[in-house]
This record gives sequence, structure tokens and C-alpha cells, in this order.
Amino acid sequence: MGWFSGLVGGLLIGSFAATAFVVHRVQSLTEIEFETVPPPVPFEVLEKVRGAEMAYYSNQSSARRFVELMQDVMAFLHPPLVYQMNFSVGPFRLKGKTLEQTIPWALDEGYLIIAEAPVSNFHWLYVYLAEQPGLSTWGAAVHLEFLRKKHPLLREISWTEIASDPALVAKIYSGYLGAGDDWATWEENLTPGSVATSRLNAASEASQ
Repeated sequence: MGWFSGLVGGLLIGSFAATAFVVHRVQSLTEIEFETVPPPVPFEVLEKVRGAEMAYYSNQSSARRFVELMQDVMAFLHPPLVYQMNFSVGPFRLKGKTLEQTIPWALDEGYLIIAEAPVSNFHWLYVYLAEQPGLSTWGAAVHLEFLRKKHPLLREISWTEIASDPALVAKIYSGYLGAGDDWATWEENLTPGSVATSRLNAASEASQ
């Protein structure tokens, strides 16, 4: 009976730990009251970005896809750690460093309204919420609008014009991908990067 008692004890401890985890997660979620306001990014631009990200990762090795899946799982289990480790999460594969700069901007621009809780709490909370369709789209839209306003030339072009020009979509997607860590060059012109163009073309061909 010793092994049976040990098994039962282990199951009880595991159940208590799981319950405590769920309670903590519920408390963390209820402590932050927030409202999101979508930026004026056209749906077709968001779909192109989402499609490019999904097509790119679906063509990666099984090992890489497994890593991405585990990052999404960790977004549920320990969002603060995922945020700190700068893992990409959700269908738009947003990262912690991206959220670090765009969430305060969204707050200043009125695209995010937080009652009482510090904005730093929302940083990691969004990692958890990025797996939700509506909120993941909001996060991507905020970042795309942030990039448009950041670029000296793109900020003068409406989203309607951008959406109708594949080269401009690729240009802003270049920023979405990190501009090759050369933001000064990215801001100089409207020429899209080769990586962004390649990913968008591949996604377009795959959808046909």
C-alpha cells in the first residue's frame, strides 16, 4: 500500500498546485482593468502580415515549429517569463521588446486605456492575451500604426494608400520584422527590405 499512498499523495499535491496556479492566474487577470481601441489599420494589411508570419513559420523545420509551439504554451503558463525572454507569441509572433515600446505608445495615443494598474503589468499580461484572436490583432495593429508614425515618409501616407500598394505594405512589414536592426536606413526611404518582400510574396503564392 506504500506505493499507492505515495501515488495518491502525489496526485493530491499536484491538484493543489494546479489549483493554486489557476487561482493566481485568475487574480492576475482580474487585477488589471483595461480597454483597447483599434488603430485605423486596414484588415487586409493585418491579414497580409499574419499570413506572412504563419507561412514563414509553417515552412520551418519540425524542431523550430515545436519551439514556437512551446513558446505559445509558455505564454499561458508563465507570461512574465515569456515577456522577459523576448519569445515570439500568438499568430502575429509579437515579442516582448516589441511590446515594451508599443504598449506605452498605445497608452499615450489612446489605443489602450488602463484603470489603476501600472502599465508594466500590462506588458506581460499582453503576452498571455496575445493568444486571443481579437487582442492579438489589436497588438499587431498598434505596432503597425506605431511603425507608420515612426517613419518620416510613411506617416504622410494614409493607410488606404498603403493597403493598395504591395511595396508600401512590404516597407512597413520590414519594420515589423525589425528593419534588420538598421532603423536609420529603414527611415530614409520607402524601399522595402528583401526579406519582407520575399515573405509576403511566398504567403501570397501559398494562398492562391
